[in-house]
Amino acid sequence: MREETRKRLERALWMDRAKKIGIGLGIVAAIGLAFGYETLDMTVSNKDVHGTVTDLEPLVSKQDAADGENVIVRLDDGQLVRVLAYKSRGIKIGDKIQVVEHHHATGRTTHTLK
Repeated sequence: MREETRKRLERALWMDRAKKIGIGLGIVAAIGLAFGYETLDMTVSNKDVHGTVTDLEPLVSKQDAADGENVIVRLDDGQLVRVLAYKSRGIKIGDKIQVVEHHHATGRTTHTLK
């Protein structure tokens, strides 16, 4: 085998290996980014806010006897949010209630009844 042909063959083999290594590193980076995003979504800061119940709606559920209801709450800052509550709490329209506002590190905001 000539020296020039051997060098071209070695170069082609190294290029093929480099492509495979690059693809592998790209896949590992994508998996790492997905896990990083999940970690951000699990980082939550909670804040208590107050509001007034403006409406009650039935909870649509696959079970025949749903124990809950949708409670529409107007927060003190004017925002209208929907939270779930058990019917046994006896919430009525016009009641002042406390809601927990959950701020996720990804920017998502959710609300739960306290």
